[in-house]
Amino acid sequence: MTRRPPRTHRWPLVGVAVLLASLAASALAQTGPDCRLDSPAAVTLERYRPDSAPTAGAWTLRVRSTRGCVARLQIEGLSEPGRLMLAGPAATGDRLALSISGQPSGTEPVAAAPVDAASITVGPQQDQTLRLWLRPEPGQWLAAGNWQHTVLARLIDAQGRTLDTREVRISAQVDATVRAQFSDTAGGSQLARLDFGLLQQGARRSTTLDVQANTPHSVVLESTQRGHLTNARAPQSPAIAWTLRINGQTVGLATAARLPFAAGGRQRHVLEAEIGSVERVLAGEYRDELQITITAQ
Repeated sequence: MTRRPPRTHRWPLVGVAVLLASLAASALAQTGPDCRLDSPAAVTLERYRPDSAPTAGAWTLRVRSTRGCVARLQIEGLSEPGRLMLAGPAATGDRLALSISGQPSGTEPVAAAPVDAASITVGPQQDQTLRLWLRPEPGQWLAAGNWQHTVLARLIDAQGRTLDTREVRISAQVDATVRAQFSDTAGGSQLARLDFGLLQQGARRSTTLDVQANTPHSVVLESTQRGHLTNARAPQSPAIAWTLRINGQTVGLATAARLPFAAGGRQRHVLEAEIGSVERVLAGEYRDELQITITAQ
């Protein structure tokens, strides 16, 4: 009988080599950086009105670690320290300015990269929360619509190597807003009084209405007495007709008059009233009221 030579099995040795390599890679991974950055993908601020005090909104970031972490946080995409600019709905080049701060009051402006915005030290199985506050600057009469900009939050180590990043879209909705006041009254007011004294035909009085708008708008004028001054004590007696002109253009008052304005911005309107015939009317005080309603489109 012929005896077969014994077989040599080498597979276990190969398996051991693979296992050793795997263990070495695992050990290397456990000694590397262990910082994870969490952030919402988008931060939407409360609706913004140019004529009102703006509200600060919070952007919350959280750094997590399993074995402990020491890192630095930088914010890329700021126009300057403590300031962020949002692009508008139209390609006009206008920007909505926001402050970005470590306090709701805006007293701690956030540094712009490459300067560190914060230092991070997280213990094993712990996390650290940072809250940044975003607030639109007041009085920005910009076009109504959605304004937005994207920033990048970056965690880096002491050597400047990136540990983690999060891209975040910051947005704010600007409301269509109109504000009006009579500029020739003390301090500006929404009420003007034209006093003619002793009424005479052809007498004129005027006032100036300043309108600020960030959208197309319409101005509706409505006379309570349909363009007539009536006697305060005898309203059924003959009335005195009067004429209204806006910026030199006569406006009929028999019905409500609507004047459209296709553009926003600041506009000044001169309203002039002229008295008609005062013959064969009773003595007394004569009155009318002109209601002006301005509506954003």
